[in-house]
Amino acid sequence: MLETITCPGSSYHSYQVHAIIERRLSRNIIVSQPIRIYKHFSIEESLNRMLALNSIDRQWDNVAQYSVSIPDVNIPFGATFPVKLQVAPLSKGIKLQALTIDVVEQHELKISAPAVYSAQYNVHFLSSKQEHVIFSERYSLDDCIASESEGSDLEWCTTKTISLPQDLEACAQDVSLNTIRIKHQVVFTVELLGVREGLSMIKGTIPFNIYMSPHVISEHGTVRSVHIDGFHDDYLPPPPVYSKHQNDLLLPTAEDSMDTGTQRMNCEQLLNNVFVNSVQLDCAPSYDLVIRI
Repeated sequence: MLETITCPGSSYHSYQVHAIIERRLSRNIIVSQPIRIYKHFSIEESLNRMLALNSIDRQWDNVAQYSVSIPDVNIPFGATFPVKLQVAPLSKGIKLQALTIDVVEQHELKISAPAVYSAQYNVHFLSSKQEHVIFSERYSLDDCIASESEGSDLEWCTTKTISLPQDLEACAQDVSLNTIRIKHQVVFTVELLGVREGLSMIKGTIPFNIYMSPHVISEHGTVRSVHIDGFHDDYLPPPPVYSKHQNDLLLPTAEDSMDTGTQRMNCEQLLNNVFVNSVQLDCAPSYDLVIRI
């Protein structure tokens, strides 16, 4: 069963519940009520979405180094989340004039062409692409400049807030079907002054996914406000894959047998202590030694 897909001015897929009261001597009473059905956001889809980057860090034409990031590539419907921007000019005389942040929703439709149309024009599919802005804010110099450190005036850092529409008819969730594809992306534009004696712009996009969640939509059909406070700075990367693992430490080779025997004796004495961490040992234990804890 497909999920409900609605957007401004269009309803790609919707559901209604009809109730019919049959009466013998009068006309039947028919009552209909629209309902919404959404697909649950699974862990597998979340892992696939994690392949996309939630930040970009690049250098533009030897003019400025910039970095833009959002907390996650998976954002609940109607949520509010921050976007962080850092700009470091690579030469003097460059000033930041303004910053524009947009959220663009893209629709791609593909349907089979009618038989007559296909035979006449040799076209098997009809496609349509359109996009509209669901969020847009422009910040002037005074609104978006904050020095990264007090003693530096050549690096700027600012954090702004993106508020997605909380109206179910104002935007749609991300959809990836054979006939319908809906995608979202954060579009940023940085305006710089003093580059080649004129105005220059740095533009970029960060794709992200808007998903429906039972914690977002209430039973009355209204959207709850969800705030994503900040970035996960304490994120730890996953362990390396097996092909890039580190080998275990081997027994060190001593120049004479006396040193080897001494080292082995010291290791055996340490292993008798149950509180010793084997990772901190200087040499590996003997394989015929049984450790009881």
